[in-house]
Amino acid sequence: MPPLPPAKAKKGEFPLQASYKEGFRLHSPAENVELKLGASAQLDGRFYEGSSVAPHSFDIRRARLDFQAKLFKRLDARIQAALEDNPYVRNAMADLHLWDFLILRVGQMKVPFSSTWLAFDNQVDFLERGTAEPIYPFFDRGAMLWGKLLGERVSYAFGVFAGVGVDIDATKGDIDGQKDIAWRVFLQPFRATPVKALDGLYLAANGTWGLGSVATRRFDTRGMSAANYESQVFRWRTEQTLGTNGRNTDQIAAEVDSRTRLGAELHFLKGPFTLSAEWTQVDYGPIRIYHDFYQGSKRLKRDAVLEREGKIQNVSAFLSFFLTGEEKVLDLHGWKQPNPKRPLTFKEKGPGAFELLARFSATFSDKALFDTAKVSGYATTDFTDPNAKLAGDATGAGASVTAAVLEGAPTLYEVTVGANWTMNYHFRLLLNYTYLYAPDFDASSGTSKYGIVSGGNSDLYDATIKNKLVKSEHMLGFRCIIRI
Repeated sequence: MPPLPPAKAKKGEFPLQASYKEGFRLHSPAENVELKLGASAQLDGRFYEGSSVAPHSFDIRRARLDFQAKLFKRLDARIQAALEDNPYVRNAMADLHLWDFLILRVGQMKVPFSSTWLAFDNQVDFLERGTAEPIYPFFDRGAMLWGKLLGERVSYAFGVFAGVGVDIDATKGDIDGQKDIAWRVFLQPFRATPVKALDGLYLAANGTWGLGSVATRRFDTRGMSAANYESQVFRWRTEQTLGTNGRNTDQIAAEVDSRTRLGAELHFLKGPFTLSAEWTQVDYGPIRIYHDFYQGSKRLKRDAVLEREGKIQNVSAFLSFFLTGEEKVLDLHGWKQPNPKRPLTFKEKGPGAFELLARFSATFSDKALFDTAKVSGYATTDFTDPNAKLAGDATGAGASVTAAVLEGAPTLYEVTVGANWTMNYHFRLLLNYTYLYAPDFDASSGTSKYGIVSGGNSDLYDATIKNKLVKSEHMLGFRCIIRI
């Protein structure tokens, strides 16, 4: 029986065709209207040795659903859901293409900062990036202008963002009236010039600046994950409770004056060979820790405990070589992995793409951020002001905590070597060995300090060993990336 002819479109309508090409597609015959549906998952195994207390683990590192649409080459939209851990909306944005040199993007998106950070998570070179938030700015809500100039030799992005992270971090939209300004300039100066030897040279610079108020969960109080994922370079020690009965609360908390990021990059791509170097930093204006006593929402007492400011910097460099001849792609929006020249599929019997990689990174934090101060809970006798009369118990009386901005490793070195096999568009396997070393680690006083916060980013149930400070850690990890 012959196929039925397509239904005749009414005026103002057009038929849609279904197809599959790196995702399920519904599109018009002229390809100027499209809806694309995709999904990806990343399955990890991580195993730790040495003095690490991080747990050996199997994990769904990422699970994503992706919906993308384009309308008449003028409007692109993307909505992406992250289903791992605590599900949340990751991308929710639209691009309005005015001209090639002027495109308006609004919504929730990656803040334009660092080629490594901007690379899609299913396009990463290693299991984990060489650094993390707060040096990287993560996703945020705002508006951005971007575009390409001078035959794509120059690309730029400039945006204004909330400065607090994704919707799951600040569920009502924002926490204050302050906003972050972000910018990025990406250069390929020898693109399409007679100097062919330097055609693959890329330069980039970027930054963010914003005033703060309270410390945010996304960029501050979560600490900073290490490149082996389960541990932390440092954790924040500003938010602690000395005592509470549900109505009266004795606590310490921080306020952040400002947060400024800067970054510079140098990349060289030549055929299957890639050399990449990147410097990034976050500079905190004064971070002030206060000792507060609240009765309900009313603050009865406040005393300044500690004030510090300083920088956290990271330098990172990696080498990559495809044994099978593929070539990486780099643009304003980060790294993209090539599809294999000879994929292994049901129809094709190629070897896929084999890649060898090595990375070194170092993180340097100002030691002033690790200074400590002991805080004792308020006693009933501390409430002598008639305007701050205590009703009930001084819930923190007799308790004490050690306050600090950071606890962990002021200096951390990381070395990762890896081998990646991309079978085809749908399947990729990563294998990494990662070594972390904290040269300032000190255990001479009987209480360790300046070490890696082992297991600090894990769900380790044993609170007596979680957050143990250690000098070094070894990790062997693998990841399967599946895309449909």
